[in-house]
Amino acid sequence: MSGPERSGEAAFWLECRACGRSREAGSLRYRCASCGGELVVRYAAASDGWQDPARRGVWRYQGRLPLHDPANIVSLGEGATPLVELTGAVPGVASVQVKCEHLNPTGSFKDRIASVALSIVRERRLAGCVGTSSGNGGAAAAAYASRAGVPAALFALADTAAPKLRQIRALGARVHLVDGLGHDAAATDSAAVTIAAIAADRGLMPLLTGGRFSPEAMEGATTIAYEIAEDAPATTVVYAPVGGGGLLSAIGRGFTAGGLIANGARPRVVGVQPAGCPTLRPALAGDLTGLRGPCTTTVSGLQVAVLFDGVGAVDAVRESGGHLTEVTDEEILDAQRILARRHGILVEPAGATAFAGLLADAAAGRLDPSDRAVIVATGAGYKDAGALARLAGDDPVPRITADQITTAMDILR
Repeated sequence: MSGPERSGEAAFWLECRACGRSREAGSLRYRCASCGGELVVRYAAASDGWQDPARRGVWRYQGRLPLHDPANIVSLGEGATPLVELTGAVPGVASVQVKCEHLNPTGSFKDRIASVALSIVRERRLAGCVGTSSGNGGAAAAAYASRAGVPAALFALADTAAPKLRQIRALGARVHLVDGLGHDAAATDSAAVTIAAIAADRGLMPLLTGGRFSPEAMEGATTIAYEIAEDAPATTVVYAPVGGGGLLSAIGRGFTAGGLIANGARPRVVGVQPAGCPTLRPALAGDLTGLRGPCTTTVSGLQVAVLFDGVGAVDAVRESGGHLTEVTDEEILDAQRILARRHGILVEPAGATAFAGLLADAAAGRLDPSDRAVIVATGAGYKDAGALARLAGDDPVPRITADQITTAMDILR
């Protein structure tokens, strides 16, 4: 494990996925100096004793996060999101629970990543953060940068949902829209590579939510797996949406930590992706180049034409015995409606994508009656105004006088 660039006393370090060479944390150039491979964070801590019983949320797991001094933590109360049972939602399986990541401070799981990223910024006295975003990552970066007292710059998809842009700007970050970003593989990859290089030159934390560009910050998302393991240790399968692949990869890594699941049974990890942005299917076959045609999905947040964490996403599926499920935009919108109308859980379409995958797998007979499933609901319903309008309908709200209230209540009979 050790190499010439790492001290044997380090609590954590970076290791190349390809050649195994390791180096100490510190540099923001996240490529192996020997072979150019991707880096992943490794820890010296034992598999037990790394949870802090005095804390809740992301920083309960400080012993498995790349920060030395807890005095540098930048937090808004992220993590410790509830698991909500969906009674009778999917006949033929033992149970279904929703991991409510949409209840994080800025409305998405990206808060976990931003908290780790900006804590590193504070500890290493970096100048700020910069990244790409379809909206949720940008809002998280803006909020935590504001909390840390440093600037944030975001480069967003040209068709980022308006509420997400307003959230980013309201929190004080600078944002530019970039043509081609997200929808075109070459443009997306070029923008990410450029941003990562400039960030390293200028001492800025890169917030491109995939391990290829931001391996240390992405450790924040592994805490989703840690929480599922603690709160629902009998879980047999976890469904997560796939955009750039970072969430899927992080959940897969999280479940490899020792002592997490009862009897050592690691849950299968299932990646769910819109059929209009099929990047994971070729990646599982060895092709990480991204889309060869246009990205046609309308699901905001999952319009990523090239995987930012392809190697990790593939590993998460294969090593857990999981699989890929592709769903149509219509299936995703239907899943969003079911969560809202039958279960009281209002998420954006990306947040309902995992549930759409579970429903598709159940219909196809891919689940066992003993399965206990967790679906990761990634983003809040208010994030996508267009999808919210489709769900709510466009009929005007009736306006009545006070003496008409009794008649209006007849609808409840």
